[in-house]
Amino acid sequence: MPSLWLINQFANTPDLPGHTRQYEVAAGLVRLGWRVAVFASDFNLTQRCYRRLRFPSLSSSERPAGIRWTWLWVFAYRENNWKRQLNMLSFCIHLAIRLLPAALLGRLTGRAPDLILASSPQLPAAFTCLWIARLSGIPFVLEVRDLWPQVLIDQGGQSPESPMVRLLGWMERQLYSQAHTVVVLAQGTERYVRERGARRTAWLPNGPDLELFAPQSLPPDQPTFTVLYAGAHGDANALENVIEAARRLEHSNSPVRFQFIGDGPEKHALIQLAAGLKTVVFEDPIPKAEIPSRMAKADAILLSLRDVPLFRFGVSPNKLYDAYAIGRPVITTVAGSINAEVETLRLGVTAEPGSPPALADAILRLAKTPRAEREAMAERAIQLAHSTYSRQRINAEYNRLLREVIA
Repeated sequence: MPSLWLINQFANTPDLPGHTRQYEVAAGLVRLGWRVAVFASDFNLTQRCYRRLRFPSLSSSERPAGIRWTWLWVFAYRENNWKRQLNMLSFCIHLAIRLLPAALLGRLTGRAPDLILASSPQLPAAFTCLWIARLSGIPFVLEVRDLWPQVLIDQGGQSPESPMVRLLGWMERQLYSQAHTVVVLAQGTERYVRERGARRTAWLPNGPDLELFAPQSLPPDQPTFTVLYAGAHGDANALENVIEAARRLEHSNSPVRFQFIGDGPEKHALIQLAAGLKTVVFEDPIPKAEIPSRMAKADAILLSLRDVPLFRFGVSPNKLYDAYAIGRPVITTVAGSINAEVETLRLGVTAEPGSPPALADAILRLAKTPRAEREAMAERAIQLAHSTYSRQRINAEYNRLLREVIA
């Protein structure tokens, strides 16, 4: 039975808010005959709090779905300042202290993993895992979620010449060139990583668990058309654009209502911006397992991102594919490949990012679309989820790829 260490600082189990890709991949591989150990931070990125550990405990373990899951202590932070850097550094130190001795001793005793899989966006953690793998002679695979440090340049306004960007860029090139395989979530990023040294790449996008996100009929027509946004409330999500679109629709007496589920550094400011709007509701984040029932009650699912060059080709938004699987028309404001997919395959409506009038018009156009046409959008989305984005298909591809690596 092959064994795998899977590392991602921000991995979550389904009972917690936040992305669950690593859990779903690990659980799928367990069902396909792997022994999988996951190492993640106990400090929840969405809620900015510890969920399992209490001082002075530095780690805890559990076995969800047959996975040996270890939660590691890290420094807490709430804003993107030096404390966030300390948060990431503490995770790297904890990995090195815990995993390097285990890997070296495991090579002598025959208990080392057959493969180490590190998932970004935390480049220093992936870099730490690369060196653990090299020092212990274990094959290494990198999964790229976000393109650091390019996102810090495009979205964060960092100079390409800044010392931190240059350091991260060096780490990035080392990771790409020395990994056996670089797995990308967004198909458009394959060229990007190859240009920076990746020798072998594989496109394994985000995708829905088809058992969890089973197709559901559109809700009965009501006087109010409900748009759901479920996800991060950060700068990258440009939700102030959605609030202004909601304001325009409310002032024109349009029958559209917005639900926001999630958390993030911009949530308080967004609540203040939406003060006085009767058609906008904010809710706390909920576990992934509860998302399908909330999506099922909505008429459409919204995906919003800022107009950043990297986002035109380098994103793989899980909530979009969840919406496809459950069968909901989507509203997207992501220039490039995402809007193109929605438009070309007629899965919903799109608007250019950063334009409240365009977004308001698109939402109203969808709200006025006859039900039969919206049901056709939903059916096309379901078919795409099953043929291209299903978690079951992606897990099978991951199983094939990883077995090839250790062979």
